[in-house]
Amino acid sequence: MLRGLLVVGAIGLIAVAPCLVCLLLISAGEMIEQVGRGFRRAFRKLFRRKEREPGWRDGPVRRWWHMSWAGRALHTVAAAPVPVPAGPPIEQLAGDLRRLNRLRMGVATRSPVWFNAVQRAYDEALRVACVQLGIDQYLDEVSGVDLEVERLRVEGELQRAGLALRDTKTEQR
Repeated sequence: MLRGLLVVGAIGLIAVAPCLVCLLLISAGEMIEQVGRGFRRAFRKLFRRKEREPGWRDGPVRRWWHMSWAGRALHTVAAAPVPVPAGPPIEQLAGDLRRLNRLRMGVATRSPVWFNAVQRAYDEALRVACVQLGIDQYLDEVSGVDLEVERLRVEGELQRAGLALRDTKTEQR
């Protein structure tokens, strides 16, 4: 009888032992994750506390200084100037380029004077767009066929920079 109990106990231990080992490994993994989270949380709090520690620049002295007449005067003088845009907004410029391009392809072909005026306006809009996006252009320095080639190169650079020069309707034709 004792031998039978030992055999049944051994078989039960063999059957249950892998489950116990798995439970131990799973719980150990969870415990390691919790300890890691605790360390990360502690380090974050420590670093945040160092960043937020008030010095003389962040404490009551700073508040008093900014409320004083001299502090406000120096703050307004030392404030960075507001940047002034160099030209029209890029969205407006893109719209003008699309409109002028439509005119170049359509109405402007009826009269040479009208065509030259539209062409010059289109080139000027290309120049402004290149200045705003920091693209090199040589539209002033070339003429004739070279001007056409330079115009195509500049259009390609502007499109590569993300400026839509053609209407989707025009491209489908």
